[in-house]
Amino acid sequence: MGANKIKGAALSLFAERGYDGTSLALIAEQIGIKKQSIYAHFKGKEDLFLSLLTETFTIELKREEQFLEHYYTSSLDAFLKASLASFLSRYNHDSRLKFWLKNTFLPPIHLYDQVNAQLNRYIHDVESLYIKRFETAVSKQEIAMNPQQANLAFSALLDSVAVELIYGDQQRAVTKMEASWNIYWQGLIATNSDFERGR
Repeated sequence: MGANKIKGAALSLFAERGYDGTSLALIAEQIGIKKQSIYAHFKGKEDLFLSLLTETFTIELKREEQFLEHYYTSSLDAFLKASLASFLSRYNHDSRLKFWLKNTFLPPIHLYDQVNAQLNRYIHDVESLYIKRFETAVSKQEIAMNPQQANLAFSALLDSVAVELIYGDQQRAVTKMEASWNIYWQGLIATNSDFERGR
């Protein structure tokens, strides 16, 4: 039994049950092996979990790089809407994304520092990718806002959708995302004169 099959089963279980709700015995049962067989590849549950976390960080960041490359020439609103739509649709059928979100928002207490370090690095790296598209949007006069502020606000919008997916449900996440998007986008395209009139 290879390490990849063990990681595949563990990924699905950690995504659905979290760290505390997943045991090595349950992982072993899922793929029809004895629990002791897992120790041939991993030191224990913690080692398996952290291996998946590091692997997922790399995979998710690569996906963001590919997404940016694919949609870079699209209009900014199409680019950002596609990002949100992908996020929402993947959550319910992609164990990798669900594992990442659930276990970074709700990390095991004893692994909090290690998980949080990975999460902060991921957020920083994704924001570093997206800032380039926002800077392009400003240079093309697609938006009238500071690109760094626009980037950080979009990151906050994604975070709020993630929280709703984890604690709420898909429909509430969609409803809140649509409402937040409308306000966010109007703020991005508002001109200085619009702000003056609103005061």
